[in-house]
Amino acid sequence: MKRTLVYELKRNLLPLVIFCAVAAAVSVVYTSTTTLSYTNEFGAYYEYSPIDSCLGAFAAVLCVLATIVPVMQFSYRMKQRSADLWYSLPVGRKKLTLVRVLGGLVLVFAPYTLAYWLGVACIALQETQFLFVHYLSFYAVSVVLGVGLFGVNCFLFTRANTVEDGIVFLVLWACLLPLAVLVCLGNVRLITIDVPEGTPEYLAHYRGMDIAAYLFPYSPTAAMSGLFEALIFREEVSEALLIPVWFAIPVCLLEGVGAYVGLFVRADRDRAENAGQVSSSWLGYRVLIPVYIVLLLGTVGDLLDGEILMGVLVAVIGAALYFAYRRSFRVKKEDVICYAVSVALGIALALILHYCT
Repeated sequence: MKRTLVYELKRNLLPLVIFCAVAAAVSVVYTSTTTLSYTNEFGAYYEYSPIDSCLGAFAAVLCVLATIVPVMQFSYRMKQRSADLWYSLPVGRKKLTLVRVLGGLVLVFAPYTLAYWLGVACIALQETQFLFVHYLSFYAVSVVLGVGLFGVNCFLFTRANTVEDGIVFLVLWACLLPLAVLVCLGNVRLITIDVPEGTPEYLAHYRGMDIAAYLFPYSPTAAMSGLFEALIFREEVSEALLIPVWFAIPVCLLEGVGAYVGLFVRADRDRAENAGQVSSSWLGYRVLIPVYIVLLLGTVGDLLDGEILMGVLVAVIGAALYFAYRRSFRVKKEDVICYAVSVALGIALALILHYCT
């Protein structure tokens, strides 16, 4: 395994250099050109106002790397020749997966670390009143969140048998949980009884659509950047900044742990002959297509009041997706049954939401 890991690091040297150069350039240019703060002078007095800590830019770099690198590291499974080559090595599937994960983490966090601290150095050279110790705090937290996000993307991407399907899986699974909450609880107030005295105004009117945004896989990093930005600005952390953390962080940690467990448990079941074939995993189109049909039909709130065409369009697109999934106009009996059931459930959900909310 040691020799395989060394080979992996050498193999990734060129993309590592490219990622480091691009990430560093983006960080330096952004932190050097953005307005971090401004000062208004009123005679002998002045008012200092912070504007941008650049944590959002650093978080964006991390999220992009944690999405691109899993595709690079595990695309070998989607091509017959490369799959045969890697699976013929005298290394177990779990060890090979571990090597690819470790190599991927280096590709993510070496450029991110370089970009992050170069950016912080550029910020330090400018006149601000930032509390710089919390740049270290955010970096430590972002590494944990980045490792989790990387694992989730690796697991979801490897459920596919082609690169294209893997990318589609990443997009559809990223949007699934927020969409489900948005459709079912979008306009539902979280506090439906008398609001207790002293409840903050923003919480008293919190709705499901507010929570849906926090369940996006990239939301925990964004939420933590907002929290630590307040600390860097020497401002009091409001409860409004803490609410996303309560929802997003537990979900992120659970997803990350589950993804790594699933990635290594399923490693021995991967076969070279699956490369390039129909992606029939239960964590792929077999579940995603019917669930999206149900949810999208559920968004058609007035099926009986003029929006029937929208429902028909969703149903037609759902049928087309089954043909695309099978890569043929010949679909299996289970697909027909699943499609019919999902359309029926979607119509039922639309009617329930229409008359009960």
